[in-house]
Amino acid sequence: MDIEFYFDPSCPFCWVTSRWLLQVSGERDINIDWRPFSLALKNNELEPTSDESEHAGLHRQSHRVLRVMMAAKNSGAKLIDLYTTSGIKRHVAGFELDDEHISEMLEENNHSLDIAEAADDISHDDELKQHISSATDVAGNDIGVPTIIFKNENGDKQGFFGPVLQELPGKDEALDLWDGLSKLATTSSFYELKRSRPGGGPDTASTAKC
Repeated sequence: MDIEFYFDPSCPFCWVTSRWLLQVSGERDINIDWRPFSLALKNNELEPTSDESEHAGLHRQSHRVLRVMMAAKNSGAKLIDLYTTSGIKRHVAGFELDDEHISEMLEENNHSLDIAEAADDISHDDELKQHISSATDVAGNDIGVPTIIFKNENGDKQGFFGPVLQELPGKDEALDLWDGLSKLATTSSFYELKRSRPGGGPDTASTAKC
């Protein structure tokens, strides 16, 4: 099964879902197309405002990381490798998404540190906007990350925000979740499942074992 997975490096829930997908992809026939989804662009947060959300600053930092990822990708890098390095540093080790983070991400993936200059290069924003449009054109405008795009039983693209996980599940539960979700998400009549989220953030430390 071919899917598109949309991520923003700042989102801890997206990080947990990405690790779950990698976990199940070793046991199921899943080809994952990793795609950036800038929350700063989506939420119009690139310019600071007096009434912005508490996450806007973090989203701007993440947007700079995504610009570098896109520049590295255009030089032959794999987004999943860059995202994994970034996510371990941010969501497992707790480091900031700053210039040092960017340099270490590039260095650990054997890419030129000169690519770090892309962090402030707005020319990458058009491509990032196109990726957002690719997701919202299918799943609607009221989405964030994680978002997964499937193909339904009629061969049409059908996408959903989620699944949102509180922690990385064990192997059997992870596979059950994928089997149920992939069946549901590729049914053309299916629209939405939702419930209130428990308080607090996800257990990102649970991903350290994957």
